Amino acid sequence: MKQPGFCGWDIGGAHLKVARCNEHGQLEQIIQLPCALWRGIDELRQTLQQALNRLNCASDTHAITMTGELVDAFSHRREGVAAIIDCVTQRLSAERCHIYAGEKGWLTPEQAKNNWQAVASMNWLASAAYTASQTDSGLFMDIGSTTCDIVPFTSHQLQVLGLSDHQRQRRGSLVYTGAIRTPLMALATEAPLNGNKVALTAEWFASSADIWRLLGKLEESRIQDSSADGQPWTADHCRQRLARMLAADADDADAREWQFVAQWFAEKQLQRITEACLQVQTASPQPTDSPLIGAGVGRFIVEMVAARLNRPYLDFSSLCQSQSAAADHAPAAALALLAAQQLS
Repeated sequence: MKQPGFCGWDIGGAHLKVARCNEHGQLEQIIQLPCALWRGIDELRQTLQQALNRLNCASDTHAITMTGELVDAFSHRREGVAAIIDCVTQRLSAERCHIYAGEKGWLTPEQAKNNWQAVASMNWLASAAYTASQTDSGLFMDIGSTTCDIVPFTSHQLQVLGLSDHQRQRRGSLVYTGAIRTPLMALATEAPLNGNKVALTAEWFASSADIWRLLGKLEESRIQDSSADGQPWTADHCRQRLARMLAADADDADAREWQFVAQWFAEKQLQRITEACLQVQTASPQPTDSPLIGAGVGRFIVEMVAARLNRPYLDFSSLCQSQSAAADHAPAAALALLAAQQLS
């Protein structure tokens, strides 16, 4: 008979991520499911049930965090937190649900609704707190499909530069750029083609996944999002989407030329993230030999930034029983591991 374990739930606006530890704190299953929460709470109801069917984990202890309260299906983040918690407790026993609230610790579902500001968008803090418990000093960076979190820590203590998304964006600790969903018009206003600078079309014709696919850094199997035109993530389709950003077609240049264009956008994104790292470090310096710890599906970007800053790189998976999926979905994995340590 399956023994109850510990589940970490990261409920986002586009995906649901779940990690499960057994009763001994060993990570056994880590999954990600598409969940278009912006379409309404019914999307989450359906996806929650899919996850429960796959994991058979209803009797586990459940540690929960979220960013899905930000979607425009909710008129206010407070409403979003309450709706998500109510949805979860319709499927799971409220007594088994522990809502992660950062410095406030673990809250019951009702406490979490009354303290929604301590709950909203705190998934990054769970990952950073777990990382700081495992290594002395460094810069934790989680680059997912949409955003980049940058959290410094020294002597196992987090140096948090604000708790709300608004505060963190001002301090460079949250950068709205990611490896998959970022529209290319958010990275630059122009790009070179055939030796000329071309102003970009102000339209979501291509995203960051197109450039990283063309540069061989992102596997198609790791992308669950739809492309801008709904076509596959093959090189030919990526080139055509990229061409539309320059009011062109893919056959207006050869494949090598489009690689240069992709590198242009990659450079813009790398520069933005590197600058944010330097901003964070002016507020909270770490030892120059401390690592950048990379998590998220875009952690290959963290490794590139570490080389630019002449800092060591450490993969989050090395802190999570060497499971690559744990690094892909760091908040869920961190929550499951923290729950096994603190809620057993």
